[in-house]
Amino acid sequence: MKTYLKEALAAFATTLMIPAAAMAQDSMTLKLGTFLPSTHFGVTQGTNVFMEELSKLTDGKVEVEFYPAEQAGKAKQLLELVRVGAIDIAEIGTGYVSSDDIPLLGVLEVPGIVEKVCDGTHASRAVGDPGGVVYENAYKPLGIRVLSYYVYSPYGPAGSRLPVESVEALEGMKLRNAGGLMELTVAALGGVPMKLTSPQVLTGLQRGTVDSYLGAYLSVEAYEYYLYAKYGATGFSMGTPGIFAVMSESKYQSLPEDIRTALDEAGMMAEENFCAYSDANEARAIQELQDEHGMEIHTWTPEQVELLREKTSHVSEDWVASLEARGIPAEQTLADFQAALGD
Repeated sequence: MKTYLKEALAAFATTLMIPAAAMAQDSMTLKLGTFLPSTHFGVTQGTNVFMEELSKLTDGKVEVEFYPAEQAGKAKQLLELVRVGAIDIAEIGTGYVSSDDIPLLGVLEVPGIVEKVCDGTHASRAVGDPGGVVYENAYKPLGIRVLSYYVYSPYGPAGSRLPVESVEALEGMKLRNAGGLMELTVAALGGVPMKLTSPQVLTGLQRGTVDSYLGAYLSVEAYEYYLYAKYGATGFSMGTPGIFAVMSESKYQSLPEDIRTALDEAGMMAEENFCAYSDANEARAIQELQDEHGMEIHTWTPEQVELLREKTSHVSEDWVASLEARGIPAEQTLADFQAALGD
């Protein structure tokens, strides 16, 4: 498996519990569930790296039982499954939890602010690790800890059944989005928000119940949306959701310090590999989708980018106002996230 570390640096049985005193000698197995198929680049460039590095860092004492493709539970169930201990590590799609469970994750979906995956990854860690505003106000109350932040490439109308050569073309389009703040972005552009899981999108495009997939071109390639979506546009970020690997805080704290350190290091190595791969390969995917699959992908002009910014400028303001009214520190989260992007 090619990695990029050198370039950038459903219920289950009760979780296996091993006393901390025995951990130095005994092996242990952790259960990891994701909704992604094993062939998806999120697995090959993220999850697999995490599992391999964790084994190396623990000299093979910690192994992972891997449950891809919703074998551990549906995408929307994974957060709760890890919280109750049915699985040890869950990869949760941020779009599935940013509306209700973790609304502060909407910061990832603010249009027009994240241009590079690694920048978005580092900013997510800055606000999401212990001491950060998202950790203290969201993860800590939920009793979870993020091990890896797999932020995706900037989203746009990456797989459309209809030509996308103007901003006006988005009006009336049924746009599948990741939910949360991106629903506001779609509405601001005159589109119709559609919330579907990634596997459901292919059927929606085939049947015409969805006009366009709002996402990254690496995902268009991975899920073969190009079979029914022959158009797209690129050059303006309509949000950068992702998949975060989480463990319950109680499980994390029950482990010996050396195992916790190995989990932290493996998590960071995996996310660095994933973000480097994504930053390096999104443009490659765009070119291959055009050359090999006949997609027509429009690059937004500077004038169109300015119009997109104008139409979506109120989205972050509305998001901040709505959460602040509920006592949720969205303003600080957005400010800290933007500050981390500049680091």
